Amino acid sequence: MLRSFHVEGGKLHIDEGDSLSLLQQAAWIDLLAPTPEEDHAVERAMELSVPTREEMSEVESSSNLYRESGASYITVRLVSRPRDQQPKLAAVTMIVTAKQFVTLRYADPTPFKLFCARVDKTPKVIEHPHDAVLTFLETVVDRVADILEEIGNGLDVLAGEIFAQDATSTKKAVEKDLADMLRQIGRSGDLAGRARESLLSLTRAAGFLSGEENGETPHQDRNEAMHRNESLRLKTLQRDIKSLLEHDAYLLSQIQFLLDSNLGMISIQQNAIIKILSVAAVIFLPPTLVGSLYGMNFEHMPELKWHLGYPMAIVMMVLSAVLPYWYFRRRGWL
Repeated sequence: MLRSFHVEGGKLHIDEGDSLSLLQQAAWIDLLAPTPEEDHAVERAMELSVPTREEMSEVESSSNLYRESGASYITVRLVSRPRDQQPKLAAVTMIVTAKQFVTLRYADPTPFKLFCARVDKTPKVIEHPHDAVLTFLETVVDRVADILEEIGNGLDVLAGEIFAQDATSTKKAVEKDLADMLRQIGRSGDLAGRARESLLSLTRAAGFLSGEENGETPHQDRNEAMHRNESLRLKTLQRDIKSLLEHDAYLLSQIQFLLDSNLGMISIQQNAIIKILSVAAVIFLPPTLVGSLYGMNFEHMPELKWHLGYPMAIVMMVLSAVLPYWYFRRRGWL
């Protein structure tokens, strides 16, 4: 899908069609899973190449951040959480020229929806391409911050539930709760890991914009294009990303701690079950021994013809079961 936008009279206008004149006049061109024809139309209008989906999936910085024919190509990864699916990363490529801002993507993650809503509310954002890039990155950072806050709140609830469990209980409800918590911890860890990958891509993008990527110095036209406000916004953006990376590292350590704690609770529960089985085996072993002894039908066994032999064997079996149980209770093993 190809959409192009321009600002007129302070209002945002959506241009229909992919004619050369419309695309050349557009302030923002948005490509969502474009067809080859739409790719070709944008390339012809801007006289630039549009990256393929395979090129967008490359992980090396040289493929995600580069300048070509006077345009900057910036690819970042956004956290996408489709309904009833595991979170994943969606690549978004931004092509920035002196007059136009182009976005290329094959998914519609929430951060991009928030950026679209922001542009719809404040159309002047896309009048200056560098301002549009910074606004987009700020929107992504805000969304990642919300995700980390959501993870943190969930971990606080999980911690309270884990340490409130009676791990020595063998009830099925406890076993189910611990298994559910284990799945929740896994989902939180997966989401935090995706958020970290997204933040790392944002770190490289911010460094590229500031001209610090690989120790490069900004080009002269780049300095003239960025006014003081944009420079301050970029520095603030880098500080925010750094602080979120530190917070994400803390959450990952918290997740590991809760994972170990939950596994420890499961281990204690299993040990409690094994202990019960062991005690049961010890309790019933002496009666079994007595029963086996008097179950041997040898000819010369004095008790076989004794009238009190059977009651005596019953009493011996009961005592041999009760005495170990009493001893274990006295020692506090049960």
